[in-house]
Amino acid sequence: MTRRLFLFEARRLVRHPLVWGATVLVLALQTFLSWDQQPDLTMDPINATGLATCLGAAVLIVAGLATSRDGRHGMPESLAGLPGRAEHRTRALLLAAPLVAGVAAAAAMGGYLAIRLLSGPAGGRLDLWEPLTAVAAAVLAATLGVAVGRWARWLIAGPLVVAVLGFLIFSNTSNGQAGWLLPVMQVHRPDWPDRPSALHLVYVLAAAAVFGGIALLRHRVRPAPAVAVVMGLAVAVPTGATAASARPPAQFPTNVTLTLDHVDSRVRERYFGPGAHRCTKRQGLTYCAFPGYEPWIPLWEQAVQPVVAALPAAPRARAPQVRQMSPSWSFADASGEVQPPMSWGHPDQRRMLAEDVAFRTTGLYDSAIKHFTPSQRGGLCDVRGQARMVVALWLIGQVSPPEARRQLYVDSHRGRLSGLDWGPAEIGYAKLLLASPGAREKVQANWDTLMKPSTTIDQALPLLGLGREFNAPMGATPCM
Repeated sequence: MTRRLFLFEARRLVRHPLVWGATVLVLALQTFLSWDQQPDLTMDPINATGLATCLGAAVLIVAGLATSRDGRHGMPESLAGLPGRAEHRTRALLLAAPLVAGVAAAAAMGGYLAIRLLSGPAGGRLDLWEPLTAVAAAVLAATLGVAVGRWARWLIAGPLVVAVLGFLIFSNTSNGQAGWLLPVMQVHRPDWPDRPSALHLVYVLAAAAVFGGIALLRHRVRPAPAVAVVMGLAVAVPTGATAASARPPAQFPTNVTLTLDHVDSRVRERYFGPGAHRCTKRQGLTYCAFPGYEPWIPLWEQAVQPVVAALPAAPRARAPQVRQMSPSWSFADASGEVQPPMSWGHPDQRRMLAEDVAFRTTGLYDSAIKHFTPSQRGGLCDVRGQARMVVALWLIGQVSPPEARRQLYVDSHRGRLSGLDWGPAEIGYAKLLLASPGAREKVQANWDTLMKPSTTIDQALPLLGLGREFNAPMGATPCM
């Protein structure tokens, strides 16, 4: 009897438009949201698992409605003459709903990861427990839906449970504490400490067993479901408590200078230890990436090499290393190198690397450092009217058009704002230089003169073969 009911319910769930509609929605939406970002095996499964809660919500509602079907619209009288009992139907749904939900979640997660892996070089390191948690969360939603449908037959019961769980999941903005007692924990950054993903997966599966037993106990107290509840709780309580006790990333003190000692001890060695980077040399320039992010080095090279190639031989030989940095702990990185972040794909990130090369090789960063004092924390290094600023913007223009100073995208949580101050005249002359034939040869031939902070734009125009078209006075308090 249970076997036939299982096949019947499985067919109904497989054909249900809400289940597969949510599956396609999750796959399409997550692909769209990450389309402009390079695949990151650390973050992609976590992001997809968070969005897969939409699929879990659909499964919970559908399973609840299927379970409570035999108690609505005169169905108790119609079913009374059949040999099957409500307990048989509950068992069938406890087999069919988790199976269909797990397959749908596996299709969404597997399809998304396949699309991401095919869309370019992938960085990061894959934690296999994370995509499995998406499947387990769907299974949990199915068993919870059956339990809700059996114990609360109102049509609104399933959507109410979904609303409460959805609010708790999406309003939880930090790791640790009670957050890990939810089916998914979607908040993470690639340079945070490792997540208790394996423990959390075991907790979710144990919770699914608990709700499955609770659904069966609605009919009568029997040893098998009672044991399932007890054993599920025996596993869920310690694993959930252990996962929930995971310490969140270190909170930074205020009104103090942050140093390496403030970096979370669980990641200090990983990002600042002697083996933190894997380095390789390409076209005379050294590129260093964190383990797992080496496939992105050719992408960084596309943003750095055009700028380096425009330099004269001597400064090209002194070009800085390209050394990946950890955005969350960037305050402890004083390497003074070109610093790609732990995500890649946004146009601003290409510009950021080009700026690092241009500003360092022209000495502008050195001037900004000398200009900075604790009492002038918000002060800008005024380089208006200086020829080297035009050259720096021309160098950046090999990768990204010259533009006004603005905050650049580092990752989804941070931006970066240059400490240099330039104006429209420098931008205008840089654009003219980019359009000027033979500009590279003129810049290289007059490099030493152009790099002097005292060389004004007006003095540099004849050297660059440009006419005077903009008023470019030196700043009131020039940064030399």
